[in-house]
Amino acid sequence: MIPSQKLLIISFSAHIQNQKVSTVEPSKKPLNVLIKSVGGNVLINLKGHNEYWGKMTRIDGYMNIMLKGAKEYDQNGLVANYGDVFIRGNNIVYICVDSQSPPQTNAKQNNIDNDDDN
Repeated sequence: MIPSQKLLIISFSAHIQNQKVSTVEPSKKPLNVLIKSVGGNVLINLKGHNEYWGKMTRIDGYMNIMLKGAKEYDQNGLVANYGDVFIRGNNIVYICVDSQSPPQTNAKQNNIDNDDDN
């Protein structure tokens, strides 16, 4: 091996070791945020465009979620009141944590918009 090549290899490995690897702080990882939100109200939007609102009682590593006192909403409003609901993680589009109230429906929003016109 030529000495200059050896120097280049050492220099390159030193450069890699000194690089800062961007990592997410453990407390800010999505699953950790959700685990800390157990016991609070959440709003879960599913692939079928329905939303569930209720108190999150359990969550696992696959983001399967159990809700207590769950309510199902669609674009027209409340669809059903449920007791306990299990939502499979692969059906979830997004989750809003600390949701204090159920979702605003289009029907309610249309009434609010019509009231503003008067």
